Amino acid sequence: MAINFLNTVDLNKNQLNFAAIQNLGTDPATGVEGQIYFNTTVFDLKVYANGAWKEVGATSGVERFSNENGTYVSNSVVNNLATGDVTTGTVDLSAVDGTSVEGTRFLSKDNTWDVISNIAKATSTALGTVKLFSDTVQTVAATAVSATAARTYGVQFNSSDQMVVNVPWTDTNVVTYTLTTTPGDTDPTLITDADINLIGSDSSTDTATIAGSQREILISETGDTISVALANGAFTEWTTTGVNLKLPANTVAQTQTAGDNTTKVATTAFVQTATTGLLQLVGGFDASTGALASPLTGNLTSGATRVALLVGDYYVVTVDGDFFGNAATPLTVGDSVIVQTDAAVGTSVEADFIIVQSETDLASGSTVGIGNSKASTVIDKLGIDVAYTTPTDGTATIGVDINAQTDMPDALANTDQVLLYDASSGKNYKASIEKFSGHGSKRVSLDTSVTPTGIITNQSSPPAGTQGWVIASNTLMGVAAIECGIELMTTAGQTVYADVTRASNAITINFTAPSAIAQGTYQVIVSRT
Repeated sequence: MAINFLNTVDLNKNQLNFAAIQNLGTDPATGVEGQIYFNTTVFDLKVYANGAWKEVGATSGVERFSNENGTYVSNSVVNNLATGDVTTGTVDLSAVDGTSVEGTRFLSKDNTWDVISNIAKATSTALGTVKLFSDTVQTVAATAVSATAARTYGVQFNSSDQMVVNVPWTDTNVVTYTLTTTPGDTDPTLITDADINLIGSDSSTDTATIAGSQREILISETGDTISVALANGAFTEWTTTGVNLKLPANTVAQTQTAGDNTTKVATTAFVQTATTGLLQLVGGFDASTGALASPLTGNLTSGATRVALLVGDYYVVTVDGDFFGNAATPLTVGDSVIVQTDAAVGTSVEADFIIVQSETDLASGSTVGIGNSKASTVIDKLGIDVAYTTPTDGTATIGVDINAQTDMPDALANTDQVLLYDASSGKNYKASIEKFSGHGSKRVSLDTSVTPTGIITNQSSPPAGTQGWVIASNTLMGVAAIECGIELMTTAGQTVYADVTRASNAITINFTAPSAIAQGTYQVIVSRT
């Protein structure tokens, strides 16, 4: 019976001496890549490759190769049923190189290289070659094709045989302008205006007018100069002190958009919007009743007249209680609530608030809070260390310092006890040392004469070609066979491998050997979990 290895065996480059490949009469139905066996029917060594069993070393590839030249394509080497390593040579056209100037030759229909002959220049009646006036790429898109009369021009050659187009052009639409001005009103209290007149050479006049009103734009004209300024009754009202602009009375600033961080003048509306939602302390309140603390009046959480809320309102707990009567939201003195949603009078709910815990309560077994801790000085509790974690978060870490114990006996008695955790029940138990005495390892000889009788027996019906022993695990180790591990070795201490199976209280060991194995030849170390 073969040993069942469940992983790759690495021989670390050592020799496999006196080994024989698996013997089979037919190919196995399935295999894995690289698996090998010896076929005892055809006496071939076979390997599983690419989904099939193949003879190792068989000439299953190309055994003979032949080729020949084509009409226009030729091989430098022609093979006629060649075997072994075959050289095919270079494949090339068979045409004769007709010219050494590669840029002026082409392959003709008759498989010869021909030189490109000079093609005549194009004329008005015959096709031919042309020459461009310039190789510069035009980046401006072409005007769409049209059928407008008198705008189609012929193409000619210049003296250098370059293609050119002569486009006759006469500009008959030229107008020049003379710039004049018309003074506007000089009274700054009235809507003012001034005109810029463009008088064309064709006697046409184009007029541009600049106009404004009191407290907006003032236009004045002196000679050929037109002045434009902000006005508030008179130019003299607009002065500066240093670099600061003096604004006129009743000036209205423009309301800026949210998030504007420029140096523009802020309006009342902008400031009100920007300050909405900022944190503002309102006062204290009784968490059990919702009543606001003096000097405030009213109620925060109870009644139809509970106070209106604004985002950012900040209240501090002065009396313990359940917020909005909700036992799931207990508040203690020092805790606080912050309004996150506006609410009208009598409409507020718990979800309108953000709860801020002060974490100043006394600590409990389930709640982080204020407390202290110290190590025990009682003799039977020495070694228990209590300390807050770092960084301190209010939670103490408790552990047993075994190295600090000084009263441990040199030897343990069977009546000494240890603390154990039973994962199956989730409970702690104490156990005496004697409970562990049955655990460990034992070494026995594979010899049926070992006492007490029945610990080691021979296998009654071992597989053909094998010899086996059976170890009674319940008698030897006090547990079922499945709870035991074994190691086989010679009397000299060399580890050996055999087929080991476990069933109930029987550990069965089988050897495949060419001859009978004497009693006591091998020993086994049995370990109990």
